Amino acid sequence: MTVRDESNHTPPDHARQMALIALKGGTITMRPLASLLAFITVSMSLAFADDNEPGPFAEAREHLQKGRYAEAIEAYDKLAQAGANPVDLSLGKSLAHQAEGRWQEATDLLLAASRAEPRSPLVWARLAEVQFRQGRFDDAAKAVEQALKLDGKQPLARLVQADLYAEAGRIQEANNAYRWFVRYYNAEQPEDAETLLVVARGAVQYARWNSVSQIFSFAVNTLCVDALKDDPESWQAYHLSGTLLLEKYNRAQALPELKQALAINPRAADVLVALGEAALQQHGLEEAEDYAQQALAIDERHAAALRLKADVKLLAGDVSDALALAEQALAVNPHDQRSLARAAAAYLHIDGYPPEDRFELLLANIDAIDQYQAEDPGRFEKLVVDLAKRNPRPGYFLAALGELLEVRRQFLQAERVYQRAVALVPELSEPKTALGMLYMRTGKTAEAEQILDAAFKADPYHIRVSNMRKVLKLLDGYETIETEHFVIRFDNEFDRVLARYMAEYLEEIYPELTAQYGFEPPARTQFEIYNKAKGLSAHEWFSARMVGLPWIQTVGASTGMIVALASPTAAPEPFNWARVLKHEFVHIITLQQTRFNIPHWFTEALAVTAEGYERPAIWNKLLLDRVPKGELRSLDELNDGFIRPRSPLDWQFAYCQSRLYAQYMTEKYGPETIPKLLAAYRENTPTEEAIPAVFGVDVETFEKGYRAFLEAIVAELKGGADAAPEKTLAELEKAHLADPEDPAATAAFAHELLSIRQRAKARELAEAALEKNTKEPLAAIVIARLSLLAEDTAAALDVLEPALDREQPHPEVLELLAKLKIVDEKYAEAAALYELGREKFPHDADWLRGLAAVYLKLDETGKLRPVLEELARTEYDDAGIHKKLAALALERGDHTAAL
Repeated sequence: MTVRDESNHTPPDHARQMALIALKGGTITMRPLASLLAFITVSMSLAFADDNEPGPFAEAREHLQKGRYAEAIEAYDKLAQAGANPVDLSLGKSLAHQAEGRWQEATDLLLAASRAEPRSPLVWARLAEVQFRQGRFDDAAKAVEQALKLDGKQPLARLVQADLYAEAGRIQEANNAYRWFVRYYNAEQPEDAETLLVVARGAVQYARWNSVSQIFSFAVNTLCVDALKDDPESWQAYHLSGTLLLEKYNRAQALPELKQALAINPRAADVLVALGEAALQQHGLEEAEDYAQQALAIDERHAAALRLKADVKLLAGDVSDALALAEQALAVNPHDQRSLARAAAAYLHIDGYPPEDRFELLLANIDAIDQYQAEDPGRFEKLVVDLAKRNPRPGYFLAALGELLEVRRQFLQAERVYQRAVALVPELSEPKTALGMLYMRTGKTAEAEQILDAAFKADPYHIRVSNMRKVLKLLDGYETIETEHFVIRFDNEFDRVLARYMAEYLEEIYPELTAQYGFEPPARTQFEIYNKAKGLSAHEWFSARMVGLPWIQTVGASTGMIVALASPTAAPEPFNWARVLKHEFVHIITLQQTRFNIPHWFTEALAVTAEGYERPAIWNKLLLDRVPKGELRSLDELNDGFIRPRSPLDWQFAYCQSRLYAQYMTEKYGPETIPKLLAAYRENTPTEEAIPAVFGVDVETFEKGYRAFLEAIVAELKGGADAAPEKTLAELEKAHLADPEDPAATAAFAHELLSIRQRAKARELAEAALEKNTKEPLAAIVIARLSLLAEDTAAALDVLEPALDREQPHPEVLELLAKLKIVDEKYAEAAALYELGREKFPHDADWLRGLAAVYLKLDETGKLRPVLEELARTEYDDAGIHKKLAALALERGDHTAAL
């Protein structure tokens, strides 16, 4: 079968089916930091053709392919004692050492083999590969030369040679060397798995550089499939096809391939890293880190696993840890461009950027680095200069660095880095695609459209590119409202009136917010309102606009340059769009004001504060639950609550804590501290230095004061009374047995038994407790609930009414009694009970909801209105409350209040 390398052919139908580009059915992703920017490599080379045949090496090879590396080495050692070919032994055994990161042992074995059999091209090729992986490029080049002298068509040697050209910036020579694999396959038609996968790796790299999309399909659907026909245990074939699919964001097909690889070899570190990359695409930081840890448990020096873990740390804001991990990867290969990019990004974050003119000059002179002179260069500059001396066209480094800067919202610098990568290595598709996506994030849709159209033509299998082009086409049909400070884009069929109101509202809040923060965005801010279209929901279009795939958690989001939201007219649940607009515009202000250096928690703190609403009821419940337990995030941990929350409530509590940090700052230290802290972040001052500089206390003292502030809020929520600590069933049983005559202990045990449906025992104990004390609340609750199960409302009322202490009511007794009064249509009595709850538990909105329901039944609008007004302050997304308030205002002729 012949592989076509021309770029103007239509991909075959089966390829289109293989990577169907459709918005529906995709999954949310954030572009991963550890993207596949360089060629796909199979970190552990394949076993060799001789080992595929039945014979003395079969057992050792099986151990190797299934990840039993110690057993493989033991088997090779036994073969050595039996007098097996030392060259074959060294080839196999070196793979086992390499799989567990023992690079020196692998190198020594292959060096010994090259001396024992200097006329084996495969030994020289393997030696070149191992040396290349360690950044020993000169040694690898010599080994390649020896291999090709012996066999000019040795595929592995040819691949290492191409990679060496690329690492030296000899791009045209590298391109020709990768094209060799297409021609080699067409001429030789190899059938063994090892050669097929080496050919696939070289041909795919040629395809990337020359926009020959059908080669991707051929590699996945033919070369990898044929490799598996030859060797069903070739986990490397599944790994290669999985990573190629993942590169296109085709997770649906990538994950099964990777899991097939792992089923063959559960200790394949490369596969574990690829699964971690897949998790990172969905922003699954904990899952990604777990996969990285699993890989490092197999090979503690696995460079890709170290980079993956570094990416997780960078996303979480742990820059020092990320740098340490990048340095560990560089200890394995000091010239790896992807590892260098992570170190460079960390240097920029920790040390700050060089002056703008020096940064520009450095980028401009990468291909003529001797012309760059700087006094007292920083770590970043030194790293780039050293790299440029070895490689004047380090496209992979620049592409990876641009992505790392973009993730940290350093858009201007990322744009310059991408542009320089495109100029230096126009063959690379990654920086072009990334630049198009960046233009979408920054609102430069005209520039984005041109680049993404070209990117799609070059690679029609890239799902995010395809989806973003669909967004652009949708935007082309949208109407625009332009005001002094804003540009609103919207679907004229559905949102014309809404867009007009949004424009007016944004101009209304603009003076207040810009004056408050002392900053005005230099350009008009673009707001985009997405509605349903072409069979997709408003939320799917909004999500595609933000991340290129159709799911994101929120209804509105900001990149710091533009704001997009799903139209409230098409939302499954209504929401307060004015609140969303205000929140997102504060992000625009604070992000741009601080040059995007503001921590995530602080920009959220200011945005939520600006909304102007009271703490929602769910936050009060979380405070009551978590503060007494000490389940709080400190300043250096708080970003994690947004980036990798353990649950939706954890995410909510991150917002709660952030807002309360800002409230604590203003109440304790004065409102002037907020702009001072923003100014500190603008200068890239880390939080641990900014706190003492702005507040005059060390971080420990600041945190201690914040915790005391939270405890005071919790005490207020409790009404000054400390709730009894929660006890386990075993603890409650022990307390009851210690004093069976204590009705409170008996009732508490009965109450817990009821929760686990031990009803007969619960009833027995509750009745015993009530005999001793008819006012025991927990016993009354048990009997009342059991009576209600029997539909005996009267019996429930009989035990609850004596148990109600109007001075210190038990909330569960009070709530259940009030509900039963409603059931009995005794609305006035129910209202009195809900009023009591409102008085005793003022921060629990449930009492207000009950009152509202009762006053509606009683048609007492005079009492209903203040209840709804109070409820609206915390239930600000409940449209029903606001509509009823508006109706009441119209009834009394108060049009201003209604509006």
